[in-house]
Amino acid sequence: MTCLIGRLLVCLAFTGAALADETRDGSSSQSSGAQSSGTPSSGTIISGSLGATSDFVYRGFSLTRGKPAAQASLDVEFPLGFYVGGFAATADPNPGPSPQMELDFWAGRYWRLGDYLSADLRLSQYLYPDDPRRVNYNRSEVTATMGYRNRVFVAAIYSPNTQALSSAPGYRNDGAWALEISARHPFNDRYSLAAGVGHYGLDGVYNESFSYWNITLVGSFRPIELQLAWLGVDTDATGIFIEDAVGDRVAFTALWRFSTSP
Repeated sequence: MTCLIGRLLVCLAFTGAALADETRDGSSSQSSGAQSSGTPSSGTIISGSLGATSDFVYRGFSLTRGKPAAQASLDVEFPLGFYVGGFAATADPNPGPSPQMELDFWAGRYWRLGDYLSADLRLSQYLYPDDPRRVNYNRSEVTATMGYRNRVFVAAIYSPNTQALSSAPGYRNDGAWALEISARHPFNDRYSLAAGVGHYGLDGVYNESFSYWNITLVGSFRPIELQLAWLGVDTDATGIFIEDAVGDRVAFTALWRFSTSP
């Protein structure tokens, strides 16, 4: 297993609203409206996005096997830091019979802990409607995130019911976990650099685990956001997933964002 600490020294990231894992917008552990706004709101705020990515990447592996995907997200932030949200994207993870879409739903709460620290606790559900694969790929996750100055984030994720991912049916059903560290640095009001690294513990499903990383240049031309990401995964992932789903890759994402926040 590739050493995670070594990767931490050279990779720091997050893709737009995502952590180190993905070109999915809106559904990672630090992407809630509460988290991105920096403080819990005093009223209800609705935000979201519509767009497309050249490659739908989730924790280092592609759910479209290198092909483009359309995607949309919606977040509703309530007073006192509570929020709910959803995400939808086209998908094609399997070279044989494959689901055409991924749907994610989540609910959570955000806390501001003093001037510099924040915390976020989230329950997420991943669904693949009309999935023709024989194994159940739907799963639930609990994510706890700590943030520092809304710039650096550490997230711990646990899934009690992950049975399979992408095109690979699992061998066991003993749960899965992930640890992610990400950071972002704005150069000015328009451009920022984001980066992150994660480790996916799938020993309870595949008897394997692997590390993944991401470095992303983000350009904000409101309401349009453009992202250019380099994403990678270590060679341990090749023992789990098919060849065209893993490996270093570049992805371009274009999003139209909206928000009722003033």
